[in-house]
Amino acid sequence: MATSNQPINESDLVQLKLKQKQNREKISLLYSPITTLKYFIIVSSLYIWDLLVYLKSHTKFLLVTLFLVENAVVMYFTPGFHQPLMNSVEQNILIAGWWVTLGVLSSVGLGTGLHTFVLYLGPFIAKVTMAAWECGTVDFLTYGENSFICPAVSNNNVSMWAILRKVQFEALLWGAGTAIGELPPYFVARAARLAGQKSEELDELEQQLQDKSQAQESNAITQLITRAKKMMFSLLGNLGFFGILLFASIPNPLFDLAGITCGHFLVPFWTFFGATLIGKSVVKAHLQTTFVITMFSKQLLAFWISLIESFLPFSKGFIDEYLEKERAKLHRTTAHIEDEGQKSLLARLWDLLLIVMLAYFIISIINSSVQDYLQRRDEKETEKLEQQQQQESNGNDNKKDQ
Repeated sequence: MATSNQPINESDLVQLKLKQKQNREKISLLYSPITTLKYFIIVSSLYIWDLLVYLKSHTKFLLVTLFLVENAVVMYFTPGFHQPLMNSVEQNILIAGWWVTLGVLSSVGLGTGLHTFVLYLGPFIAKVTMAAWECGTVDFLTYGENSFICPAVSNNNVSMWAILRKVQFEALLWGAGTAIGELPPYFVARAARLAGQKSEELDELEQQLQDKSQAQESNAITQLITRAKKMMFSLLGNLGFFGILLFASIPNPLFDLAGITCGHFLVPFWTFFGATLIGKSVVKAHLQTTFVITMFSKQLLAFWISLIESFLPFSKGFIDEYLEKERAKLHRTTAHIEDEGQKSLLARLWDLLLIVMLAYFIISIINSSVQDYLQRRDEKETEKLEQQQQQESNGNDNKKDQ
């Protein structure tokens, strides 16, 4: 490898970039936890500093925000006739924040927009669906101590549309969160393009698309992924808003590439975010919600139970027993029907799964933040070397002219 006192050629830069990439891949909480945590502290400090700089340069925004927060705190703790309204607003803000946060985690975590739907929103929709069919109405609470208690009077007027409207607020918020979670790749790629740099992801994609021999030697899965990326790259460039809307409306683990591509081609923010928001919040979230409502409808639930029991004979009777307990809870008169310490095995396994997924979210966020920081640092180093190489090349050309 060339030193600072030796001429720098193209092969040295290629080897340096390869070595930098290999070194970055070794840094994660699994392989080097201490080093990763050290870099994460640095990254967090930089984010806090950037926030302080932003607030300092936007004093009007800071003053207005502090004024609104101060008044909200005073109104919240001051007794008066407005307290019921404040409590209602607080509950709605917490509920909205919860579902939006879960949506953001879906995009930031695995990039598929699937896991928090399966772990949280999907089970919530299924529970509302089963409760609606059991109660014969959707007029029951879904939050608070008295949630999921059948009213004394039911109108026996349950339909898929009624259930969809019952969970539509949560589905829209979750979908909006997934759209917000797609913004970081867009902003990073946009900032890199404005700075005259190029995304490493796009570099690799172009190399894969141009290197036909490598594509032929790769396995079928790699070829399929490459073709999917090529199709996304082409459609996003040709269709714009409608191309983004199309890919945002379907479960798409490669949608991060859409944000990177749109950022690189300087697609206007509201074009990208508007299409992503409509696709993920209005179209995809409603499609997934409708699917869950259909699968857990009164007619199909018995079919799924029999199908599971046919494949898993040891579960025979267990699912029916569990559902009977859940139905009994729906007809309870008080919220405290069961001691929290007497959870079923299924409930305990579910809690364990949620803890594992939450830990995975935290680990993935730390790893991705550190990797982004190291990539930016390495790019600055190689950029300096490229400038030095250019200066040396210009100097040699001047000597030849003389």
